[in-house]
Amino acid sequence: MKKRRMKYFLVSLGIIAPIFSTVIHLRSGDANNQFASEEKNTDVKSGQKKKKSVSFTNDVLPLFVKPKKKGKLESIPCIQCHFSSLSLENDGIPENAWHQLGMGSYRDIMAGADGGLVQVVDIENPDESELLIVLEGEGDESRMPYGGPFFSKKEIAIIRRWIEEGAKDDTPAPDFNRDVLPLLTKSVNGSIPCSLCHYNNNGATSKERSESQTCLDLSSWEGIISGAEGIIHEAIIDLETPANSLILKRLRGQKTGEAPEDDHRMPFGGPYFTEYEIQKIERWIANGAKGPNGEDPEEADISDAGECLGGSGSGSGSGSGSGNGGS
Repeated sequence: MKKRRMKYFLVSLGIIAPIFSTVIHLRSGDANNQFASEEKNTDVKSGQKKKKSVSFTNDVLPLFVKPKKKGKLESIPCIQCHFSSLSLENDGIPENAWHQLGMGSYRDIMAGADGGLVQVVDIENPDESELLIVLEGEGDESRMPYGGPFFSKKEIAIIRRWIEEGAKDDTPAPDFNRDVLPLLTKSVNGSIPCSLCHYNNNGATSKERSESQTCLDLSSWEGIISGAEGIIHEAIIDLETPANSLILKRLRGQKTGEAPEDDHRMPFGGPYFTEYEIQKIERWIANGAKGPNGEDPEEADISDAGECLGGSGSGSGSGSGSGNGGS
């Protein structure tokens, strides 16, 4: 009897043991899978990229220099009302439009409005930033851009996040080919390209710039460094005091010492450059007026600026800059 019971017990054990082992294995597998799943989720979370910081140059500034469009409606670009206007009539004295606020560069925006008395960006309290208040239309003043279409919630959120992140400046170092040459060789705001009147189209062996106004070549870096009046090499850039550069005075319509009939703003007859565009050239000069490959002005080849045959024209101005004009 005892032997029979023992036999049944062993048989039962032989059946139950594998089942128990299987259950334990399955539960263990589930636990391992759950652990692996949790570990995978943790890896995914830890592997997620941090949200990219807002770029002033790529994300914020374009919102201020381009018009907003909604259907057939188009707003006035911020920089059309908020800019530094330097004209011949006011003899170069800054006259900032609308609250003395410029919005064409990081420097202008951070300088604030009303001669710097009102900061429009508040890093400590972003929601108190005057810039956000007028864009959202929450202040006492009219919502901007004036008359609309207005900025979208998404666009305002971009500006807010830029301020929350510290309103950092990532304006790239000036580049001649990217920032300067296109302004001088292409139409700006519908104007005649500068290089259409100021160029060098002579043969490789020629040392003369025929037909070019004031014997000035604005179609190349070497021409700009060479200056005006051919072999005289009258400097049009001032490395020591960039704002005094003859080219900038011409573009801003400031007095240069020329006879009144010749002391006119460029491009001749307009439309003129905005301060946003002029500041690109000014920053380039302030950074050393380097060439397409980072060359210093001393390295420029100015050998092809000889006598000017015809096209002597008016409009060079004597200028007072003492910078390196390649002479």
